[in-house]
Amino acid sequence: MGNCCGICTDGTKSMTGKNVGFKSFFQTANYKHITFTHCLIHREALAAKKLTPELNDMLQNVVKIINFIKSQALNSRLFSNLCKDRDSNYTSLLLHAEVRWLSRGQSLKRFLLLKDEIKIFLNKQKCKFADF
Repeated sequence: MGNCCGICTDGTKSMTGKNVGFKSFFQTANYKHITFTHCLIHREALAAKKLTPELNDMLQNVVKIINFIKSQALNSRLFSNLCKDRDSNYTSLLLHAEVRWLSRGQSLKRFLLLKDEIKIFLNKQKCKFADF
């Protein structure tokens, strides 16, 4: 352990607990030189939960559009066929899952890559979200 100079954790009690956590083990075992930091990716995920109202509204609309397309098998199939006909790199959208910190960014990225196909599909379906 003499070569270890820093440990990055996700901030859970099992890692950072004052008396029985991973961090306390190192501090009581006389490894005072080790620096502890909170994971950058987890920090970004926590910050993303506090979005501006405008950005949050935009993300909520994206989630509604994705749900409109993905929630019905027919819509999902029609959208996939449209993407294939247009030789798109992707043929489906990704569902946003609140419990996965990567999911928000990946869903939005795929949405933007398929933006033209989504507009065409929503217009064909006469969906209320067609003006996004």
